[in-house]
Amino acid sequence: MGPPPYLLTVDLGTSVVKATLFSLGAPLPEAVAQGASEYPTDYPAPGWAEQDPEAWWGAALAAAGQLPEDLRRRVAGVGLSSHRGGIVPVDGALQPLSRCIIWMDRRSRSELEAMVEALGRERVHRVTGLVPDTEFSASKILWLRRHAPDVFRAARVYLQPRDYLYLRLTGSPATDYTLASRTMLLDIARRTWWEDGCGYVGVSPAAFPPVYSSTAAPHGVRPEAARALGIPSGVPVALGAGDRPCEVLGSGAGDGRVMVSTGTTTNVSAASRGIPDALDPRVMCSLHALEGRYVVEQGLSASGSILRWVRDTLQDGRVGYRELDQLASAVPAGSEGLVFLPFMMGARATRWDPHARGVWYGLTEAHGLGALVRSIMEGVAYEVRACLDLLEGMGLPQHEVVAVGGGARSRVWSQILADVAGRPVVVPRETDAASLGAALLAAAALGHLQDPEREARRGNPAALVCSPDPAAGARYGVLRDLYDRLYEALRPVFAELAGEG
Repeated sequence: MGPPPYLLTVDLGTSVVKATLFSLGAPLPEAVAQGASEYPTDYPAPGWAEQDPEAWWGAALAAAGQLPEDLRRRVAGVGLSSHRGGIVPVDGALQPLSRCIIWMDRRSRSELEAMVEALGRERVHRVTGLVPDTEFSASKILWLRRHAPDVFRAARVYLQPRDYLYLRLTGSPATDYTLASRTMLLDIARRTWWEDGCGYVGVSPAAFPPVYSSTAAPHGVRPEAARALGIPSGVPVALGAGDRPCEVLGSGAGDGRVMVSTGTTTNVSAASRGIPDALDPRVMCSLHALEGRYVVEQGLSASGSILRWVRDTLQDGRVGYRELDQLASAVPAGSEGLVFLPFMMGARATRWDPHARGVWYGLTEAHGLGALVRSIMEGVAYEVRACLDLLEGMGLPQHEVVAVGGGARSRVWSQILADVAGRPVVVPRETDAASLGAALLAAAALGHLQDPEREARRGNPAALVCSPDPAAGARYGVLRDLYDRLYEALRPVFAELAGEG
């Protein structure tokens, strides 16, 4: 019996591309090697955020190049995951016409407002499952139509980030239902393009790639991409899914287990077997990577990216994440009276206030870097608690939280989350749940797995459990009330300042 084959997954995060090799020699794909490469985000104006699609491909090649050559030559399939909602308009030759307007970009607020006024906020939410927001593709396409008409007229297909990687790998455009349902143009109950929404934006369904299931692998790796990656030509490329559905799958979320994923931002998600009857208008519901499942989710605008800003801007890269974590752990609960509102890119769930901005309140000369970092972690945890409370109010059970993503590697942040949430926080053995989810979907596409959800729950056990500390929880209860009152007091100021921008 020869050596086992491998799966290569490429997870395109908002700031880092991870390439991971998973062995197919065990019942559950097992990660054996990983490479990572950062790439930049450009902020050409306040509230704007753009990325170069070719930087994604370059980072993917750099990350894959860190993997053992002999193992790459035994790759039997590829799986993908990426951030969602951003758009890459491509022309008839499938070449990008502009940089990607990514999910966190807020420039299309007026286009969104016009769309909501024309179609109705409640109707948009009911049909698409999404809280109307600039995160999604629809308002971005409208912005191009109004402000970059040459690009809009020349565009033949709109790709999301994962779709662009699929194009570079296979030469063929394709997408899956998890990403299609993040355009704000898909009827999630009917699983078809929403005619009225597309008509208002000015596009037809032909403006998007063919839609497949997340476990489909309609195309193989073309020779030039195979040579660049060092893998065999022609191996099937599974569509995979957006990063959150992959993480929900890889973390084993569902049936009372809520996922909190922290990377560039923080997302709170649960798997549902249907569209919840009591879907709150502040909560998003999109299609899951598994047939018949939905992902009920809420997302912050920024979390880990704020720590990156501290590292790169305040500290000029002199201090790494590990040292920032150690400094935060030395500060007591409450950050010595320092409170931080983590709205550096506006406030999303549960507040949905695009005008909100980041604020440190109570800052004195006595506060050190550790207090600043811990206050960021605590502010994010307060927002997560609000998301959890909203899900609980919808009748979604939650006996524990499973923490994944880069933030889950911080023990102090996981403990803060447990204390603020008042729920046990489980950190699984494999915190890179997006890559694991992509591997599970690829393994299913290759016929190696029949039930990816069951295998994920069985094969990714807890490595750490943080139980809530009652004393810290009581302290955070007081501070969380102050935090909420601080936001409410500043809300009119945020709106007034936005008018001055």
